[in-house]
Amino acid sequence: MSLLVFGGLAASLGAGIHYSGNPSDSGPSAVLALFETSQGSTAELKSRLKGETPQALGARVVLAEDDTPSEQPSLGVEYAESAAPSPAPTGQGDEDSPTGGIRINGKLVRPGESYGEVTRVTSLDTAPVAGLTERVNGLSLPRISADGQAPADVYARPFANPGNQPVVALVIGGLGINSTHTKAAIEELPPEVTLSFAPDAGNLQYWVNKAREQGHEVLIEVPMESFEYGRMKMHPQTLLAGDTGDRNLPRLERLLSRASGYFGIINYQGAKFAEDPGAVGPVLQTLRDRGIALVEDGSFKNGAFDRAAMRTQVKFTRAAATIDAKLTADDIRTELLGLETLAKENGASMGAGYAFPLTIEIAKDWTQDMQKRGVVLAPVSALVSVGPAEKSQPKRVQTGSLSQAPVNPEG
Repeated sequence: MSLLVFGGLAASLGAGIHYSGNPSDSGPSAVLALFETSQGSTAELKSRLKGETPQALGARVVLAEDDTPSEQPSLGVEYAESAAPSPAPTGQGDEDSPTGGIRINGKLVRPGESYGEVTRVTSLDTAPVAGLTERVNGLSLPRISADGQAPADVYARPFANPGNQPVVALVIGGLGINSTHTKAAIEELPPEVTLSFAPDAGNLQYWVNKAREQGHEVLIEVPMESFEYGRMKMHPQTLLAGDTGDRNLPRLERLLSRASGYFGIINYQGAKFAEDPGAVGPVLQTLRDRGIALVEDGSFKNGAFDRAAMRTQVKFTRAAATIDAKLTADDIRTELLGLETLAKENGASMGAGYAFPLTIEIAKDWTQDMQKRGVVLAPVSALVSVGPAEKSQPKRVQTGSLSQAPVNPEG
């Protein structure tokens, strides 16, 4: 009986607390907000979040009973003051806006934007794009579409430089052979870095699509005869000096058919081939007819590519330097600084390197604060030009090529 009596008393006491108590008195609580709240209301806060759930931004929002956010503890984010003027955007992001905003993990989120929108990488279209391929002798080859669109344009990464700042382009090659290095280059380097793939890479189309998903434009490497050819095992599809096209053009077609989604080719070796205008001409004419650009990696000084590019009107540019010819951290940093200097002097420059872990790591660090040094990172396609220098540009832009790049430092 005593147990029943005490049980009844406990149940009555609990019911009384439940119906008459104040839950807010049960313990301390904290009120958090993602934006400044001097005049804010619940409706305003929700509208500024633009439909994003607080969990999507990595925070929990609790509103007071009067629906007005009260005094807030710091979230560890920086608020951009609306009164501060903002420089013109340059495509690199991270400049404060006149309309204000906050920084989350170092990224500026303006009113009306979500963190996901700010950090999203703009993917390029999955290849192939309709109308840009054709079947020839059982091979799928790039072509200019019926409405005149060339792969060199469609598969290039879009680029804008409204601030007309000096630009530096960088291509990292040798990808697709080592999956670890390839994955690091695709995921860790900024999307403005152009990536080039070896033609014998396993799952080449998969890697090309993964690179484009992360925003990288792509080149395919074409092996060309060097002066050491014959003393070392070379690729069976190597383009040879002394050939007028009988052997080289079928080899080139096999290489071009390995994948789709690239805007151009880049040489692998080729010093001897490049010095033979008779061998270079038919190859560049084929590239021109198929709407493919040619990029020279800067590994040799004397070549026929410039003159043949002007003659055939193929889109062409040349790297000013190979950044990791000497594979030490100091030498790579020196080469990258040299590219910045050249860009500031002439408007644009381009470098080429390989997917060594050291090269990827240094290039990643180098690109993080380029804007503070007064230069903009550009995809290689932004520097290609067609034929002879355009007379309309007031200042010559050196990219290591005799042709003028379509970047106007004067605006």
